[in-house]
Amino acid sequence: MRLPKLSWHFIKIGSAAFGGLGVTLSLIERYLVKDQGVLTAREVTESLTYTKFLPGSTGVQVVGYLGYRLGGWPGAALATGAYLLPAFLFMLVLSILYGEVTGLLADSATPALRDLTAAVAGILVATIYRLAKPAITTLTGGAVAVAACALGVVHGVNPAWIVLAAGVLGILMPKSFAQKQRATAQETNPSGQEIK
Repeated sequence: MRLPKLSWHFIKIGSAAFGGLGVTLSLIERYLVKDQGVLTAREVTESLTYTKFLPGSTGVQVVGYLGYRLGGWPGAALATGAYLLPAFLFMLVLSILYGEVTGLLADSATPALRDLTAAVAGILVATIYRLAKPAITTLTGGAVAVAACALGVVHGVNPAWIVLAAGVLGILMPKSFAQKQRATAQETNPSGQEIK
């Protein structure tokens, strides 16, 4: 596939890919598998298999991989850039509008924006709580969570270093993190037989 045509297809996909990975894959299948016939459904599935466990946005990685399949390294770069361009432009326009609206309505918009920010922070705290509840099952795990929070919030340590240190602790002290999980499993299944 020629690179300008490849770019155009990924601009169309990026323009309509609101809703995440499922929508992106559906659009890729429609434009590149059914309409153009340049990819097979198997290749799209392979792209997801190869990129799913990498850090970062899976949708962007799938697009980069498929761009590489269709046009080598230039195809990967163009496909990724074309896919991200509509979202970038949309956010640029929204940020300009946000600046204009808050400038014009400074006195009346400030309380609304402050309350909106507080609501978003509350939603994030609730999400963190729901994610932490099943994951922190031991006293050691709780101590690591509190320490990680303190390092990030108070000392401003880069999250990558915190995650790396937590992984090393998990490797060095696996029993401390697994005790409660084993005890819970035995309480729910005291006979030790597998539950089907």
